[in-house]
Amino acid sequence: MAANYWESSQFQRFLLTRYELAEIESTHMMQLTSHEITYLRIYFANLILKIGKKLRARQEIVATALVYFKRFYINNTYYDIDPYLMAVTCVYLACKVEENPHHIKHIWTESKAVYEDTSPDIRFPYDIPDIAECESYLLEEMKFYLVAYHPYQVLIESIINDSFRTDLALVYPPHVIAVASLFLSRVVDQGNMSDIEAQQWFADLNVDITDVLQVVSELIELYKTWNGYDEAKMPELVIRYIADVAASGN
Repeated sequence: MAANYWESSQFQRFLLTRYELAEIESTHMMQLTSHEITYLRIYFANLILKIGKKLRARQEIVATALVYFKRFYINNTYYDIDPYLMAVTCVYLACKVEENPHHIKHIWTESKAVYEDTSPDIRFPYDIPDIAECESYLLEEMKFYLVAYHPYQVLIESIINDSFRTDLALVYPPHVIAVASLFLSRVVDQGNMSDIEAQQWFADLNVDITDVLQVVSELIELYKTWNGYDEAKMPELVIRYIADVAASGN
């Protein structure tokens, strides 16, 4: 692993600007509304979290799997590789990278159980060799750069987990997300801070206030959008999205 985040492949190769990410979304997901894009992020993050819970995997493993999933679909669509298969593959690879490997058959069995419990509309016709093959595509897409830093050194785990239901991990360094989560949790717990208190708080932490407040804003927007989220409708949305991409030829 790189000595620090700033020297890592995560910072040097995988961190995008908000403009770059918007360009990608306009190409890959032009058939979807902004709310539908958010719902899909929530949906697949929830599935990966469920698989991780089923495996009793550490939170860092689940976070790494979530980052891998997001990295793969920077340059690919759900039509290129079935996201249900990719979700399982990301968990499988993350377990190995984070030095807590699970047998591929065990991950396949538990993942199928999660999908079956989630919805009868989820199609998962894959077997163990399919996960192994998909892993090679994932590794190739990431150019074998597997380092993933996370904000978990700072507490506020619940809000940090919610950040993985957005694309923040592709745009901001983990310490910025961690500080934003800490700030948001303090506001929720203690009420609004005065401008003077907020300025002093940020000054003590030595971070870019603009970036932190942007992360806070996007997390708040996630919570607003989440009110309309209906997991039962997500398998149908995934199928529609894949069909639209196939029809468009992208």
